[in-house]
Amino acid sequence: MDVPERFWSVLETHARSQASLLAWLREAPEDEIVAFQLAYELAAEELADYWDGPVVDGVRYSEDDTEDLCMWIVAQGREFWTAARADFGGAIDRYTARDEGESWTPGAPAYAVFFERFGRSLHERLSES
Repeated sequence: MDVPERFWSVLETHARSQASLLAWLREAPEDEIVAFQLAYELAAEELADYWDGPVVDGVRYSEDDTEDLCMWIVAQGREFWTAARADFGGAIDRYTARDEGESWTPGAPAYAVFFERFGRSLHERLSES
């Protein structure tokens, strides 16, 4: 899958700062937010089948745990995402060893900001794309 360059640019500019990303989301045009979120979710889905999560320390990850893992991997940026596609086990090791402060992912706030700004569900808008 080719993830759009614009997605990586926005992610790498704002991902390390929740305040910066929120400021961008509050100013970005509707179509840019939709494109950002769609690319984010497709990049995450490219990593693993959420319904058939990895086994970590003898326990199979649930669908939600697998989605959280994949979203976190994308949040680490293009280089890490690319490496994770080649070595998913190595990415899992880094995920399980992360500090609790590293668990925020930039894909999460778009839904609330989108509804706040445009008065409609980003889930619905993504399904139209």
